[in-house]
Amino acid sequence: MAYQAIGLGTAADDGTGDTLRIGADKVNDNFVELYTLLGTGTALTSGISANATVVTLVAPTITGTIGGTITSATITTLASTTVNATTVNAGTMAVAAGSLTDSSGAISFGNENLTTTGTFAAGDISVGNITSTGNSIILEGSTPDGNETTLFVTDPTGDRTITFPDATGTVVTTGDSNSVTGTMIAADTVAEANMADDAIGAAQLKTLSTLLIKNSGGTTLKTIHGAGA
Repeated sequence: MAYQAIGLGTAADDGTGDTLRIGADKVNDNFVELYTLLGTGTALTSGISANATVVTLVAPTITGTIGGTITSATITTLASTTVNATTVNAGTMAVAAGSLTDSSGAISFGNENLTTTGTFAAGDISVGNITSTGNSIILEGSTPDGNETTLFVTDPTGDRTITFPDATGTVVTTGDSNSVTGTMIAADTVAEANMADDAIGAAQLKTLSTLLIKNSGGTTLKTIHGAGA
């Protein structure tokens, strides 16, 4: 309903204005619309208060679509509030003891940079072709397929540090073979104390010379393997 103004007439008591009944009806209609929009129709809501510069809503439920541009210097607190919108533009937004969630389970920040001076905590993190699951890092590689490389951390019993040297090269694992070359081993760095018992046998020698120690009856008492010439 549009606002209804009371006709005052051209001059006092000239008979051109609204009658008392028509004027009172307009007043009633105007107040009914206000009480309907801001209350129950018969009473104003107790959740709205205002002064010259601030309108306060106590525990409001806002439904429908908010159009246009809403500008505010600061929104102090949104406590237990759900904001449903296509786009939220904010200069600085602080979420105190809260969370950002989406019904689809995915929140996209588009082509934006995220910066924090605090700690970024998350469950699983996927960045490009790298996924972190907390106790492992999964590397997809340049071709997205069913084959990945997983770096897994055994549950530590103390603080551990793994240091990669300031050098270009290939990391060698216990399942690798033929990757260790002579240039990777400094002279006199492998001593007897570094070798487990029976770790080097005849099969590990490139060329083989064998010395058999026998008794007078021809029975072999000891076999000694050595690198051949």
